[in-house]
Amino acid sequence: MRRLLPLFAVGLVLRPQIVGVGPLLPRIESSLHISHGVAGLLATIPVFCMGVFAPLAPPLLRRFGSGAAIGASLGLALAVGVLRAVLPDAALVLVFTVPVGVGIAVAGTLLPVVVREEHAERPTLGTGAYTAGINVGATIATVAAAPLAVLFGWRWTLVVYSLVSLALVLPWVLRRHTAAEPPPRAPLPLREPLAWLLAGVFALQSILFYGFNAWLADVYVERGWSDTRAGGLVALFNGVALALGVATALLADRLGSRRAFLLFGAAASVASGTLVAADVRGAWAWAALLGVGTGVIFTIVMTLPLDAAEGRAEIAAYSTVMLGVGYAVSSLAPTALGAVRDATGTFTAPLSILAVDALLLFLLSAGVRVASSPARAGR
Repeated sequence: MRRLLPLFAVGLVLRPQIVGVGPLLPRIESSLHISHGVAGLLATIPVFCMGVFAPLAPPLLRRFGSGAAIGASLGLALAVGVLRAVLPDAALVLVFTVPVGVGIAVAGTLLPVVVREEHAERPTLGTGAYTAGINVGATIATVAAAPLAVLFGWRWTLVVYSLVSLALVLPWVLRRHTAAEPPPRAPLPLREPLAWLLAGVFALQSILFYGFNAWLADVYVERGWSDTRAGGLVALFNGVALALGVATALLADRLGSRRAFLLFGAAASVASGTLVAADVRGAWAWAALLGVGTGVIFTIVMTLPLDAAEGRAEIAAYSTVMLGVGYAVSSLAPTALGAVRDATGTFTAPLSILAVDALLLFLLSAGVRVASSPARAGR
């Protein structure tokens, strides 16, 4: 298990700069005098960059290796994150959000390669280490956001996110990584139906994750909840996602099929998304059920490139298509949902869109048929 700690630590820093903004949006909107749609760009831009700049990962892998490329890209993202937090103008804050997304894009795309290099015998467990870190980081960021903002303001909250994340990245940078020959160049599998199927599943689950992380707190503030209590819903959502992601990582290599896990997670997402949209009493239960769905799906979908591809170069190529297309599409969700909220005056329509997204995810997951192959050797 000690071998998994570096992957877990890197996962911790991949989401606070994105999902930690969600509970802060009401304060950011007021402070910078911007609309819901513009505020949503703070969540949209880094996710969009994670899609558009994912193709940088394969050449950086060949040039520097996975360990150095991940460390440098995260160092850049987090250093810029400190600067972004103190900029006075809304336009500058948005512009400096771009390199944050670029750094996260490269690191996230290369983590499946590290799993193949160092944990080929248990791919879901290796994947689960960094996805657990992602969920822990997201949970901590959402739990801490409102209390920190009350004490120090939203700007210093973002500074804290960046400085703590930089401290977590240092052990990765100083660590001796597994030596590996530069992988051969592999073409992107743009003509492979499986690659596009994985991209579609990833996009739909990502729309759910970022859409609810961006606006769930705002939804319940509008329904009469306090900022802190509404932020607790987002924290519960991410906390349950963490627990189910870890459970999935421990079980998925030994129990059932990838598709069965995907369908279970998608069904939970359909139910919870529909109940939140209908404003049925029991918000805490629906937030927890939403976490069940996203936690299971995210861990499984991040493992799929290792099942679908042969060798590090092909894994990087499949991950590039899946994450590139998936994030580019899903990045539109926070801003689009915020714009729909501005146009309609309530969150009813945006929440209905998310419920339909969950249903589409269930239908698309039924078509995923890949054989789990933990014994494949890395090349």
